[in-house]
Amino acid sequence: MMKKLKIGLGAVLLLAGSSFMVSACHKTEKAPANSQQEAALPAAIPAPNGGSWTDVVSVSPEGGFVMGNPKAPVSLVEYASFTCPHCADFTQEGFPKLRDNYIAKGLVKLEFRNLVRDPFDIALTLLARCRGAETFFPIADQLFQEQKPMFERIQNADKSDLQRVAGLPQDQQMAEYIRLTGMNPFFGNRGLPTSAQNKCLTDQAAIKTLMDIRSIADKQNVTGTPMFLINGALQEVGIGSPIWDQLEPALKAALQ
Repeated sequence: MMKKLKIGLGAVLLLAGSSFMVSACHKTEKAPANSQQEAALPAAIPAPNGGSWTDVVSVSPEGGFVMGNPKAPVSLVEYASFTCPHCADFTQEGFPKLRDNYIAKGLVKLEFRNLVRDPFDIALTLLARCRGAETFFPIADQLFQEQKPMFERIQNADKSDLQRVAGLPQDQQMAEYIRLTGMNPFFGNRGLPTSAQNKCLTDQAAIKTLMDIRSIADKQNVTGTPMFLINGALQEVGIGSPIWDQLEPALKAALQ
């Protein structure tokens, strides 16, 4: 499985060169019209013991990380990539509203599924997921904040070095991709020293989970990132307007 992954995504990287970061994001220009009248949200569902639903996290059977009320009336699945700029934009602009107005109130549970799309993304995702659900969402948020400077480091890397890394044995590739991103200190400061990073980057069970998520996404007709499902129904979002402005009306409709 990992051998197939290396060949496919490694070839994509070599063909795309320094522009790979934006080439595979979901880029449809069509943004659905928002003609729905403003609807009142249902009453909040209190979290147990006076806590917050945003602190309730788990791993789904599909391998995604879930935040929120397990019995929330609306289930939102987000397919995203750490090397997708539109995903970073949604995390910065839309996720705080989703978290505070819907997840924290027990109305929506969010499942984040990593849809990896290039070797850098695989390496970053393996480290972001390594410590489990308890740390995933804060690390993911901070990782998206670091995306632009990380892209600059990758784009400034020597192209011959990129080609050399693509030809390395499987058990050496991922650590080298992290080196090229310059993100070793980032993960080191979040509980993953170099030895732990190397272990996570060669975890075959974790790699298989990422490939299983991709297979599930293919069956659900997920063609890019970010893409969303509400109660199992695929949502059409485009880059013509902010993603949250397109997604929120559909969440409100599902809550009625």
